[in-house]
Amino acid sequence: MSKPIVIAGAGVIGCLLGMILKKRDIPFIILEKNKELKKIPFRTVALTKDTVLFLNSLDKKIDINKWATPVSKMELYQNHDLTMTLDKNNNDKVTSICLLYDLHKKLIKNVQKNIKWGEEIIDLKNPDNPIVQTKKTKIEAELLFATDGMNSKARQLLDFESDEWFYGQKAYVTCVKAKHNNVAKQYFLNSGTLALLPLNDKEEQYSIIFCSNSTGNVSEDLKHLNEKFALGLNSNELELGNGFELKHSRAKNLYVGKTILCGDAANTFHPMAGQGLNLGIGDIMQLDETLDQIISGDMQALSNYNKKRNSKNIQMTWIIQSIFGAFGNADGVSEKILNLGMKFLNKIPDLKEKIVDYANKN
Repeated sequence: MSKPIVIAGAGVIGCLLGMILKKRDIPFIILEKNKELKKIPFRTVALTKDTVLFLNSLDKKIDINKWATPVSKMELYQNHDLTMTLDKNNNDKVTSICLLYDLHKKLIKNVQKNIKWGEEIIDLKNPDNPIVQTKKTKIEAELLFATDGMNSKARQLLDFESDEWFYGQKAYVTCVKAKHNNVAKQYFLNSGTLALLPLNDKEEQYSIIFCSNSTGNVSEDLKHLNEKFALGLNSNELELGNGFELKHSRAKNLYVGKTILCGDAANTFHPMAGQGLNLGIGDIMQLDETLDQIISGDMQALSNYNKKRNSKNIQMTWIIQSIFGAFGNADGVSEKILNLGMKFLNKIPDLKEKIVDYANKN
């Protein structure tokens, strides 16, 4: 192969793609618009069983089970009422929680030499034989993989047809020192969702993800919920920043010519299900199975990647939209019906086991 494969974006997904190319001794370049790895405070990720097995298989030194925080069960609340507890009958963990930066830092070590920092794509030509232009260089690529996030430049330049809408919410994140006993909690509110994820970093704490449609003081909103639901969090630590706008986007086709979308560049999701990163890693897992055929020009293999990943992403979109629509608009009688329905499901262990197993598939 005379031309390198170009990866747009050195995030977690771009690094993983680089690792599977490196495993095959395939030449590649990662273009990253930032000048260095940036630490995003408080951002955590929930890792599925599929994700953990895949990451550990790529690099045994990562050994996620040694340092990520295991979650023994997930408690789901409709406002203050506990309606369902998701756990595993065999005492296996439901998921693993870690700081996004810690994971990213471990992955980036594997591909550091292949990253060109401060190289933002400004133009793309001839998608069938991609020519990638940055402010500094022009590269003829064998293939271009766009892993450059929800605001993907590659996706914009090639005008991928897509669906997109905003949830009318912002997400706010922080970490608070707290005893968690490895139990995660998710509260469904009329105004949004509140997730408390156990995290063992330098101290035992909860990672908080607060998604809200509030236009007021969200820090005060969170303090009010802390008191109302008796969460036991230190109110002095519940100060939130500006947050970020939540939107959903889905490319209807994941490739144009030899430019292929992966991760958030292909699909972005509401964080309530904690599946965004895992589904992006699922893209890489699928590519790992078919990469040799795709590189050789097998269009059927590329079409199969598109079909399988779009199918999975559409399923998750439907699930999230259903949850968002049901809980986000629950009031009065409908709220009582949802509450009773969840409590009924909570009495069916086999069904709960299947929900956890499905959530651990990428």
